[in-house]
Amino acid sequence: TVASTYGFLFDESSAYDDSLLSSVPEIFTKEEFHAKSKALSFAMRHRALRVATILCPQEVIRVVLEETNSSDVGDDHLNKCAFGSFMAMEIEAMGLPLPHSDLAQLSVIHFPSYARTIWRNHGGSSSRGFSGRLHLLLLELCVNHHDTVDWELFVLIFSELKRLELPRSLLLACECAVQSRAVSLAVAQKRLDVLQIIASATRKIAELIFSEVETNLGAGIEFDASECSSTLHRLVTVINTENIHADPTCFVQAFSDLSNRCRGQGIQAIGAVFMKAAIRITNHITDPEAFHMTSSIISSTTDGRDIIDEHMKYEWRDTCREKSVCSEAIQSFESS
Repeated sequence: TVASTYGFLFDESSAYDDSLLSSVPEIFTKEEFHAKSKALSFAMRHRALRVATILCPQEVIRVVLEETNSSDVGDDHLNKCAFGSFMAMEIEAMGLPLPHSDLAQLSVIHFPSYARTIWRNHGGSSSRGFSGRLHLLLLELCVNHHDTVDWELFVLIFSELKRLELPRSLLLACECAVQSRAVSLAVAQKRLDVLQIIASATRKIAELIFSEVETNLGAGIEFDASECSSTLHRLVTVINTENIHADPTCFVQAFSDLSNRCRGQGIQAIGAVFMKAAIRITNHITDPEAFHMTSSIISSTTDGRDIIDEHMKYEWRDTCREKSVCSEAIQSFESS
């Protein structure tokens, strides 16, 4: 059988964690049925807006919105409408209350404040099995105003995702932090607590990956190399983001150990995936001492040198030259 313990490392079919797959009873109360109907309504609006942005010129969409709102509509308003539509769809799908039923009103509310309200009223609850989904939405709301972020709530969301051990949601949260420029803003505002919680989240993800692989190897469960590679590529992209990890040696060691473990079990393809992740992290290191340390770890693993020669030979050497790594470190690696 092909499966995984967390349904995370080898399965990207769902955007969130397994908790989202909880089935909803077919018998609803009147209130639940009403909420479900509104959720479908907002879901339809959101999908219609997405289709319209693809098929219709932006000017046409602007004219329609201006006729509806009786005011000028700029690009910023269009973006707010799109995000408001997405937020309404997610909130109603989870059965939570919305402050307005009108999309135009929803699009102009202060999203960080609304996130704080939801957290206060529903942050500690299970949210009917939507825990990962809820926390990700709160994070989206928290960072939506790019120049002002509720850092306290930001850290609380990450801490809760770590506590719940929701790996898929935790990885998506890290990607949201990077793509929304929250990381660069935290650096500019010298918020070390924010950078530390993101770094801690990546270590937690790596820990869950290690646990999943060990469990699957022990149970004789097969792996999907392509999905594993995709997930690791996303994680390494976050790890390599500037200002998050000053020294990522621990990840290189962990992935190299996993490569050894997989190859020892005869799973060469998965072993190569973990080794490539370790090499990609090492290629990004600029500190000569850390580079020497990680390259020594890689070259000491089973077939590590062969993988470097076969797959990364020219990229590896070019990286060394570009970063002007001290000749002693390079020679030590080449002779190992």
